[in-house]
Amino acid sequence: MIEHRDIDEVDWRVYAIIDPAHVSGDVRLEDVARAAVRGGAGVIQLRDKTSTARELVGRARRLQQVCSEMGAPFVVNDRLDVALAAGADGVHLGPEDVHVSDARRVAPDMVIGASAGDVQTARRLEQAGADYLGCGAVYRAAPSKPDASEPKGPAFLQEIADEVTIPFVGIGGITADNAAAVVEAGASGVAVIRSICDASNPEAAARELLDATTAGSS
Repeated sequence: MIEHRDIDEVDWRVYAIIDPAHVSGDVRLEDVARAAVRGGAGVIQLRDKTSTARELVGRARRLQQVCSEMGAPFVVNDRLDVALAAGADGVHLGPEDVHVSDARRVAPDMVIGASAGDVQTARRLEQAGADYLGCGAVYRAAPSKPDASEPKGPAFLQEIADEVTIPFVGIGGITADNAAAVVEAGASGVAVIRSICDASNPEAAARELLDATTAGSS
């Protein structure tokens, strides 16, 4: 299991968010996650806004097992309770979720990520104890996240890079065509939903993203 003290060992270049709303009903989430990691995804997150807590725990446990076998950290979106029950490596918290400092008291060894849409929030979340940040929306993200903020473009990531020392990934409308610009602006990597979950070949999609982010960081 990856713990927050091991954060320097994580490969952030491709952060794959598995959302059942974007996965065909005849495809297992575990298979998408496995393919994404084979293609180079360094982190897997479960994002599920509709399932019950019991369903979430079951899904999270299965994904945690896959990620543990393949050596990739597994993170649950929003739900600290589910992350703890499933034995996940981490949790990613949004602005309406449990505060980062409270989550750290409850789960001192867990990897804790948080969402930031501006420099001030990014700085505050780092001070509160976040291990990493998801920053966006970089490009237009409405198809996957109807409540996403207006796209800010990659330039705002440079402002965050100048202010925080923890890793952060850009999120929002990112594809293999624009991923390099996100990393060039200072992000540690890219977080994607549609680019992997909607792909007919998630492994190839993850590999294409990895190539793009690697090029952007060189």
